[in-house]
Amino acid sequence: MGSRDIDIPSRVKQFPGELHSPAGKASGGLVVIVYGTEGFADTRHGKWQEMMRGYAGELAAQGLFALIPLYFRATDTPDGDLAAAGAQIQARREDWSTALLDAVAHARTLPGVDPSRVGLLGFSLGGYLCLRVRAAAKPKALVAYFAPTFDDFARSAKGSVPHVQIHHGTGEAPDGPTRFANAAAIKAVLDAEGPDVTVFPYKDATHGFAGPTKADADAAAESKRLTVEFFSKWLS
Repeated sequence: MGSRDIDIPSRVKQFPGELHSPAGKASGGLVVIVYGTEGFADTRHGKWQEMMRGYAGELAAQGLFALIPLYFRATDTPDGDLAAAGAQIQARREDWSTALLDAVAHARTLPGVDPSRVGLLGFSLGGYLCLRVRAAAKPKALVAYFAPTFDDFARSAKGSVPHVQIHHGTGEAPDGPTRFANAAAIKAVLDAEGPDVTVFPYKDATHGFAGPTKADADAAAESKRLTVEFFSKWLS
């Protein structure tokens, strides 16, 4: 297994990505891993960069490629600054969606990748963006963690993604943008489109599964196991 930096051409602006490749024979499947509002950084709220690389490493161990597109770079949005990125969500989500679609398109051209076996894995804002672009990206499998819904994620995408997992903690603030009720709302929209959707609730786990509690630690471990198994099943 190994990782290398690549350049991703984009209609917004070229930006980098981190490509993790499996050792030995690759299956041809690839997962695009999409970070949340704090970007590709370890912060006081969570070790997001370490977490993303951990998922990439475990996927690569299963014979899958993993691409982490640093899509904030397409809009010069800083990593690690929750307030700055949060303030840009409304204005930048179209550009970020375009950058993500460009990353998916580029991933399908990479040597060794089967373009029919690409998945999306998104966390928080990244989960929302994965859901938002599902009609155009047409992933074979999609996993969204504790995603906000905003006002446009429900645009029809019938038949665009056959297999979905949703992971969400019940300890989210009930009136917050990533409240647990979002999981049911997302599932209802996807159920109407026809995919196989499974929601995994994690009792008392909070946003990011990054808190100091046993509930968060258990949620982080179990959700990662389920996610890796899911992509291995559908993309290998």
